[in-house]
Amino acid sequence: MIVDPNAPQGANDLIKDTTTATFMEDVVEASRDVPVLVDFWGPGCQPCETLKPILESLVRSMGGAIKLVKVNAQECQDIAMQLRVQSVPTVFCFKNGQPVDAFQGALPESELRKFINKQLGDEDSPIARALVQAKELLDNGDAANAQSLYMQILEHDNSNPEACAGVMRSHVALGDVDGAKEIADKLPAELKSNEHIASAIAMIELAGQGDVDTAALEAKLAADPNDHQARFDLAMALYAGGKNEEGLLQLLEIVKKDRTWNEDGARLQMLKIFEAIGLSDPVVIKVRKKLTTVLF
Repeated sequence: MIVDPNAPQGANDLIKDTTTATFMEDVVEASRDVPVLVDFWGPGCQPCETLKPILESLVRSMGGAIKLVKVNAQECQDIAMQLRVQSVPTVFCFKNGQPVDAFQGALPESELRKFINKQLGDEDSPIARALVQAKELLDNGDAANAQSLYMQILEHDNSNPEACAGVMRSHVALGDVDGAKEIADKLPAELKSNEHIASAIAMIELAGQGDVDTAALEAKLAADPNDHQARFDLAMALYAGGKNEEGLLQLLEIVKKDRTWNEDGARLQMLKIFEAIGLSDPVVIKVRKKLTTVLF
């Protein structure tokens, strides 16, 4: 189970409208148990209408770790004035009975997710914990169970980019590259620009490029260290076999010897692998430094 069965799951518990009379109970007192987002909105406000469904969806996806209370700023002017609300939408986060953070305007989903995660801090949501568990499963070679857990996450948060990327990576790990491509093709453009999704798509594009006999390639290189095509093929075989650093270093060797080979193909392939692995990966950071030294 992703969501804590003891956490309040109904929409009436997680998301509600409040008034001046119930604000203390719905926001101030409730925030002593979990963080509460307070959305000040106004009738006829288009940015408010844009923000509302995204904010509600994200709160539901957090499995009870955070709540949302909506306030009509026109009907609750005394509260709006007390909190110095100057425009709508304005969203506050209350913790332990006090407002601790806020933003104005209709932020994009990626920024809203960052704002909510910031408020949760050490109180990681069930979704966040499940994402960590799924990644550990995938990293340890248990792609089937990782995929199952990623799918459970998407049942609760169907636009979670990390889970979408995890499903695609799981498909590739299970040998179903076509299935991963099909998922990627159906994703909306705004999701494809997410770093997790972009990394998974890069991985899909590279999948299957290294299914060759490494022993034969190593023999070719022993006979001719300047056989760049053999070194390139060896690099891709090593990468496909999970030896990311070894594969990247083979490509780096081509760049050292002849950057112009195959129209700068070795360096460009390194960049694709960097993206597929993830720019924050320790191997990528290490090899990128070496590449920078070679180039400059």
